[in-house]
Amino acid sequence: MKKTIKITVPLLVGLLMAWSLTRKVEWDVVLEELQKGIAWGWVAVSVTLALMSHIIRGLRWRLQLRTLGINPSAHDMAVAVFGNYGLNLALPRVGELWRCSYVARRYHLPFSTTVGTMVSERLVDMVVAGAMTLAAFLHEREHFATFMAGSDIGQRILDLISSPWLWTLAIIAIIVVALFSRYLRHTMAYQFVSGFVGNMWLGIKGLKDVPNLWGYLLWSVALWTCYYLNSYTCCFFFGFTEHLDAWAGLSIFVMGSLSLVLPVQGGLGPWHYAVGTALLCYGIGHELADAQVQAFIWTSWSIEQGFVLLLGLYAMAMIAKRK
Repeated sequence: MKKTIKITVPLLVGLLMAWSLTRKVEWDVVLEELQKGIAWGWVAVSVTLALMSHIIRGLRWRLQLRTLGINPSAHDMAVAVFGNYGLNLALPRVGELWRCSYVARRYHLPFSTTVGTMVSERLVDMVVAGAMTLAAFLHEREHFATFMAGSDIGQRILDLISSPWLWTLAIIAIIVVALFSRYLRHTMAYQFVSGFVGNMWLGIKGLKDVPNLWGYLLWSVALWTCYYLNSYTCCFFFGFTEHLDAWAGLSIFVMGSLSLVLPVQGGLGPWHYAVGTALLCYGIGHELADAQVQAFIWTSWSIEQGFVLLLGLYAMAMIAKRK
């Protein structure tokens, strides 16, 4: 029952968000925007960067696995990552566990050991992604401030953030958790937070065992550079977004990345809201239902997720072929 809830609830939330996002859209106007043409050359560049990011993630992981006395092939690592992302389209967060299980079975390793390598991997990702997010919001703060002050949605968010009731409730919640932590240890929320902190600590300790730490960090920078460029090149799909500079592209990227914290299949709903809102900050459309905003988010998302699906199918075919 718990597994079913974990799968169906995020999907229902995503579908509800997608419906609320599109219920006022004039799709004939969106089709008119699409008929003006898409720069397919840039689509090819974006897809190539996506492929490179998956391969680099596999190569980076291979550095960690070498500390366990094995030297997996680059192709095996790519297949594991392809399958990981492909499976996440149907079962969010399950892909990571499948990836660890696949490598553990193929190279006769304990499953818990491969999971440990993934924990430290995610820790580094959090640091790099956090740095990119901080840089984007600091450099582009004027765009965000202008949008927040000039839109109904933005003003509501500002009102919420500045509300003394919000901060009062937050402080009360922290005090209650601190006082009654002994009685809350068996709750799902407490276990989630404590598990998250514990995994971060395991990840920090695990990094010291990587033989080529600087090489690992360089792979991490290359990985997130590909992620960013894969996102930014989507701006060149359309004439109405091709003028956006690299900083605007970074803002769109980090907004989309932050939305993926919610475990929804393919980011359906949250990603569209986040990226659509980022476009509004740069004057692309006046509301989320505008044709240009919808054309951008649905085209970019469909190409990205379609490619992930193809790579996932390739991974499953390779695994079936070996049996």
